Amino acid sequence: MHFLTLAQLFQKLEHTSSSNQMQLILSDFFKSSKDNIKQVTYLTLGTIASSYDNVNLGMADQMVIKSIAQSTKQSEQQVKSDYNKRGDLGNVAEQDTKNKRATLKVTDVFTQLHAIAETSGSGSQSQKIEILANLLSKSTAVEAKYITRIALGTLRMGVGDMTILNALAIAFSGGKSGKSTIEQAYNVCPDIGVIAEAVIKNKLSAIKPMIGRPIKVMLCQRAESITEIKKRMPSGMIAEEKYDGERVQIHKETENKKGKESNVTLFSRRMENTTHQFPEIVEEIKKLKGEFIIEGEIVAIDKQGNMLDFQTLMQRRRKHNIEEYQSKVPAAVMLFDILYFDGKSLLNKPLEERQGTLKNIIGKSNSTLKFTRRIKTTNVEEVEEFFTECLERDTEGIIVKSKISPYEAGTRGYNWIKWKPEYTHLRDTFDLVIVGGFAGRGRRAQTYGALLCACYNKKKDTFETFCKLGSGFTDVQLEELPKKLQKYKVPSKPSRLTIHQNMKPDVWFEPKVVIEVTGAEITKSPLHTAAETEGTGFALRFPRFLRYRTDKTSEQATTTDEILKMSK
Repeated sequence: MHFLTLAQLFQKLEHTSSSNQMQLILSDFFKSSKDNIKQVTYLTLGTIASSYDNVNLGMADQMVIKSIAQSTKQSEQQVKSDYNKRGDLGNVAEQDTKNKRATLKVTDVFTQLHAIAETSGSGSQSQKIEILANLLSKSTAVEAKYITRIALGTLRMGVGDMTILNALAIAFSGGKSGKSTIEQAYNVCPDIGVIAEAVIKNKLSAIKPMIGRPIKVMLCQRAESITEIKKRMPSGMIAEEKYDGERVQIHKETENKKGKESNVTLFSRRMENTTHQFPEIVEEIKKLKGEFIIEGEIVAIDKQGNMLDFQTLMQRRRKHNIEEYQSKVPAAVMLFDILYFDGKSLLNKPLEERQGTLKNIIGKSNSTLKFTRRIKTTNVEEVEEFFTECLERDTEGIIVKSKISPYEAGTRGYNWIKWKPEYTHLRDTFDLVIVGGFAGRGRRAQTYGALLCACYNKKKDTFETFCKLGSGFTDVQLEELPKKLQKYKVPSKPSRLTIHQNMKPDVWFEPKVVIEVTGAEITKSPLHTAAETEGTGFALRFPRFLRYRTDKTSEQATTTDEILKMSK
């Protein structure tokens, strides 16, 4: 396939404001262009690999300016001047590229972008600039625009993983109704390229857990009352202590027969590789026998082994001075589940059996590897007593799980229910996505006066507005907002955002940044679109910022279904 064909698709998607229309455009394209489907799906998301591969091209604006100047035989100053006028290097590359004949194939572009990502060490910047310049010199104008944006990580057409899954279902599985099988496979293998190939080749059934490839985590529902939990779990409950830490999925491969040390990989909830941040956990996992995928919650601890808060743990999120901060902020992992062991998937095994297997592997807890505190019961009074005990230990509450439940990857269901102290005081917290900003005035003249925040509608793969947020920020956080959000600014409303015509922020943001917000109550609102029916949605009154949720993706935000339930 010529890359021009894909670039023309991007051009069409860029000018499409409807998420449903995007899905139809993509489905038609997939049906007629099955070649290079894996590469096509990655590039359509503006990347060259799955999100968990952490592939980074490492191209900054100045480097791309040099590449455009080389490929178009202009001065860097002229390219900079054009950039200042247009504000988009993709548009500059399109304007300055004069080639008429399309010669590039999708594989050419994909291979050269990977070459950029793999270039490192002394002189790597010059090599990256040279590779991109060579690629642009062979491009037509429209190809140059999108190659430049992919290189910079600014493609931003509003297409997400779910958009592509819906398009694949429409194209090959009889419409959106056939999406569930595709999504189930994607939750076990969250690699859009692998899934697209499997759909086309009719090999979804072959998708299984694999060491080194994260599985999307199972999520909790909320309950209106603690007695509701018992009704939903008549076969028995396992109540686990809930910690103020970071969810982790730990992959360990079998030891090499030649004595080579086994490999351990840690993935966050966002499927980021965080292995280097927690060397003490890695070393303890290496001591265990077998090949497995286990889950837990990493927590910060003090010298006495007492658990510290999430913000303290976040000091470990760093690329440098790991040993220094390992000493300053020790970490432990509270383990609660196993998904795979010695070549066999355990996803469909009951929780009680999975935890038995986990206990056999781990053996006795130590200062770094610990079992989550839990009780097994059929008695709701015992659950309440355990809940109170957890609060006295200054933990976050409990998660109650059906003891016969399978591990439902990527699913938020009632087999796992969280119960936190705020639920007993009519106060909820929400993980919301920043989608817009309103210009500040007076003391906030140099920053944003308020942010427009949205929840996620999983069924529609859209974001729906839920509140305007202006309180809870420190002066430092307010000052940092423009810089923090700059990379996510987009010129027009994101295509997956549903918004009321009278809600018009001054700045639009790609739905990427997740924040935790509290509020007084949920009320009906004609200005917000969260769970909207007959022109009226729901809004959060008196919202207040709590913290950034760097451990969550936008699709892991609070859903409209959750808001509907909490509003009753």
